[in-house]
Amino acid sequence: MAKANKAATSVFTPSAADVAFTNTTVQSLDGLLARRKQWEATDYKKANEGLYALLADCKALFDEKFMKADATGQKALRIDLTAKLKAGGVRVQKTSPTLTMFVRYVFGSDRKRAQGYAYVLKAAISNGIAAEDLAAYIVQEGGIEEVKRKMVLSEESLAKRAAVDSAKVAVKAAAELASVTPLATVPLAGVTGDYVVLLAQPTPDGMVNIISVLSDVKDTLVETLFAQMAKKKVEDDAADATVGNEASDLMASVPANAATLAKQA
Repeated sequence: MAKANKAATSVFTPSAADVAFTNTTVQSLDGLLARRKQWEATDYKKANEGLYALLADCKALFDEKFMKADATGQKALRIDLTAKLKAGGVRVQKTSPTLTMFVRYVFGSDRKRAQGYAYVLKAAISNGIAAEDLAAYIVQEGGIEEVKRKMVLSEESLAKRAAVDSAKVAVKAAAELASVTPLATVPLAGVTGDYVVLLAQPTPDGMVNIISVLSDVKDTLVETLFAQMAKKKVEDDAADATVGNEASDLMASVPANAATLAKQA
């Protein structure tokens, strides 16, 4: 037992070969580290500086030639850009933002990259960043991909907020209608106020048990509850739409002679 404990508590001592191996590996890593620093200080930095300068010039041109132009000038510019982009093999739709068209004209037909750059310029415009400050803004935000990620999340949040606001109107309308034709009416003494919150638990037989009552509910709580119901409605509508789209997609894949085949079967 004593020998086992001694073996368990023994300290590892690397051999000369182990030390040589470790030193060689660390030296190689040091070499890679030095190369990485040199790359960041020269090629990588210069590449980013050139890209940021192009984006800044693109934004300056957009601000000057589109944002400050009158309606007819903007329309003429879009028509001309659309024609030139299509001639160059770039797909352009009538709803394509002019900012994206600017970027695609400068950076070519790489759609994904152009959209990413357009997000960066859109973020700069929405945050009031001048063209001459664009490079510093991109660096401060963590790079182009990070600016793009934040902008996409921001747009998704705005879309979700708009959907919830719309659903909230529908929820309130349904509640107002239910005040005339309520879902249920139960006798409950001692409650006061314009609204009362009932906390209930569902039962296995399809009924609900009211387990707590809150009278004189504040307007802020009522609005919060409406907001929660609106979010639930948005989620339910999205789930229904997903099921509907899936069903229509499956139906679209049914062969035209499906009925004939069924009869034959």
